[in-house]
Amino acid sequence: MRHLTLALAASLPSAALGQEASSSGEESATETTQTQTASQYVGRYDGNSFETAMGMIVREDGTFDWGLSVGGLDLQARGRWTEVNGAILFKSEPKPVAPQFTWSGVETTNDGPFLRIVSAESGEPFRYADVRGLCANGEVIYGTANTGEWSPDEACDKPETIELYLSSYQVLSGPFELRGERAVGEGQTVVFDFHRNDLGVADFDGVMGWLEDGKLRVESSLGAMTLRKLPPPKPE
Repeated sequence: MRHLTLALAASLPSAALGQEASSSGEESATETTQTQTASQYVGRYDGNSFETAMGMIVREDGTFDWGLSVGGLDLQARGRWTEVNGAILFKSEPKPVAPQFTWSGVETTNDGPFLRIVSAESGEPFRYADVRGLCANGEVIYGTANTGEWSPDEACDKPETIELYLSSYQVLSGPFELRGERAVGEGQTVVFDFHRNDLGVADFDGVMGWLEDGKLRVESSLGAMTLRKLPPPKPE
């Protein structure tokens, strides 16, 4: 992914930006307030900084690609864009399906962990999800399922509510209430499935940006981003 994002910011061959618009593009073109080919937003953008690789291509055909790599986080987005009242408006195509944690069930184990998280696709342990919850005695618990398994410490008498999350990717389950049919007894392990879906693909629906002094300032759920517009490549 780091190579991808660097490539986005580098001088790619001009042919990579000149893809022919499909017939469906004619319909979307009527939604723009300014012809794409005349838009100030068309071009390459570099958002690289210390320990962060980020780049974007805004194409004349109304499509865009964006990529980010920082630490252990790799994200990308692609779709279409329009210019509205001097701002650029992005729309993901296809719309990414968000990852999610779902309840699988309770199984009887011998000295097993309190909970396990498995990949819904492969059945293998899903590692490094974070866990937080509330115990019957009011103790708030936090932890990480480094091996795909987790148990609370002795300060917690009995977990009653559990949430699972991946903070870097902004994936958060709803609270799972461990009561009634979902109660976890002695010698039992609660199992959750993790559905990857489009993990690593950011949803740019409704994301907007503005060009100021040669810099594209973008506001999104990921936070504010600033990318420097690169000069067009010199003709060969």
